Amino acid sequence: MDIRLKDIREARNMSQDDIAKQIGVSQQFISRVERGNKSISLDLAAEIADFLNVSLDEIAGRNKQKNLEN
Repeated sequence: MDIRLKDIREARNMSQDDIAKQIGVSQQFISRVERGNKSISLDLAAEIADFLNVSLDEIAGRNKQKNLEN
């Protein structure tokens, strides 16, 4: 899965630590997720999406146009 967490986080001028503290994980965990070295549960992805005020599709890197074509 193409996690877009880093792009979204940077667009909001947030640090990995900002997200980590909000959802109760370590900064290192967020770093591993952003690098693709760690998978996250759907529940955790939802928490992150809620905190960043984006959809799960955006976090997952799903293109809205692809959804319309299918």
